Amino acid sequence: MNRYIFKTVILSGVVALAGAIGPACTENVEIPDAQPVAELPDWEDNVDGSVYDYTLTNAPETPYNHDYANSMVLKLFMARPNTVEGGSNVSLTYEDALRVIKGIDEISRGVKKIVYLVGWQYDGHDWKYPAFFEFNEALKRDEDATAADSYHWLREEAKKYNTVVSVHVLLGDAYPNSPLWHEYVKNGFICRDAQGNLTPLAVFNGQQVYNVNNTREWQKGALQARLEKLIDLCDLKDAGTIHFDAFFGRASAYDDLTAEEMEVTLRKVLRWMRSKGIDVTAEFFHNTQRVDPFYGLQACAWWDDRTPAERIAMPQGLADGGNIGRFSRWAEDIFLFGDSYGAENDFNFVDYDPTRNWAAAWGAAKLGIATQVIPMLYFHQSRPIAYDSSKKTVTYENGTVSDYNNQTVRHGNVLLRDHDNTFFPLVQTKDGVPEIMAYSKNGYANRRWTLPDDWKNLTSVEMIPLSEEGLGQCSTLAVTDGTVTLSLNANSMVILRKL
Repeated sequence: MNRYIFKTVILSGVVALAGAIGPACTENVEIPDAQPVAELPDWEDNVDGSVYDYTLTNAPETPYNHDYANSMVLKLFMARPNTVEGGSNVSLTYEDALRVIKGIDEISRGVKKIVYLVGWQYDGHDWKYPAFFEFNEALKRDEDATAADSYHWLREEAKKYNTVVSVHVLLGDAYPNSPLWHEYVKNGFICRDAQGNLTPLAVFNGQQVYNVNNTREWQKGALQARLEKLIDLCDLKDAGTIHFDAFFGRASAYDDLTAEEMEVTLRKVLRWMRSKGIDVTAEFFHNTQRVDPFYGLQACAWWDDRTPAERIAMPQGLADGGNIGRFSRWAEDIFLFGDSYGAENDFNFVDYDPTRNWAAAWGAAKLGIATQVIPMLYFHQSRPIAYDSSKKTVTYENGTVSDYNNQTVRHGNVLLRDHDNTFFPLVQTKDGVPEIMAYSKNGYANRRWTLPDDWKNLTSVEMIPLSEEGLGQCSTLAVTDGTVTLSLNANSMVILRKL
């Protein structure tokens, strides 16, 4: 089977990647030596690579396109290469992805969502980097001619459900089966050790992976060229956002470049993408692999690994998550600050659940949205002003107190959460009508909840079951002395609405 090999050509002093038909790189058993080639001219670089000091303004260097602090940031795992039989192990088709998006929109009552597709390219996740120039045809809808058609269909359909769809890629990985492999080796775009050997990273999907020298790639314009192609292919200017996984500086001793020096290039990439109208989100802010967390340049972290002290000191909208990723404090920080709901593992029907148990996936989505997202959005109405590490509490400016030791959240005297039983007024709703979401992980009978002050003069409220299918049959619930009494089955949620 023929594949595209992208040759390096010079156009007006800028390196571009032009397609030409050639043999598959995998037909070459041996990794080619990095033989000297004619030196490419440097790209005319006027992009700033300096560290951004966010403390001068407490704001992003350039305003972001999306409000990440008040959005759900998700990934959908689409496919992984089948390294035994070839082709793809498909988790979600584009049709399936819309099913997930619609269901999550229902459960969250229309919360704004940003979804990054994982494994959308070639045969799936972690395959053929540094190239990302072909859609995975195994994911397309039957009625579409190509997977590209299905991808663009999904993007437009998702907008109806308060959702922006974009893609997940890696900039720093290089695979010997990539259509760009030979050119990247020959041009010195792969990191090398002091002796000149290519630097291995790890083995993924049966392939030895190497580190891309993003600095040399940037200097020659090749990094910009492959990003330009990706922007056009996936219509990223419309999405206004992209996710770069494992966005770290990699050292190349042969080129006398440290990981910290590589970060200069990564800051250039962040600013260059913003100049194209695209926010960059990435895997972490810290994770011990960065010197600079890129606060104010990187819009969001998938694993938001800021400390409680950092969270309290920073204003909303500067650097947000994402999902809380301080792994040793996972449960505590999620409870205290709320969290996004990632969806990636729950709907991964390749690595986590080959039985494709949709009911279990929807149950996990309900739990994540009710106990992480809805509290997060409620907390984000006000800023955190105090963290007590011994009592394990966070106090918010509006008087809300999140108490991890006692597993409660209270706004004044009103109980909003008791363990995994929640009763939160919603910040975002589908039609703007005030709503409260009540949820229970294990279920309960005849539990009394105090209504917010602006609900207490009511004599009754509507109660409507909520699932991924939407709202169920409405009934009336009496209000007694500003309280309502509920009974919920395990892993069920209801919406209360003012009559």
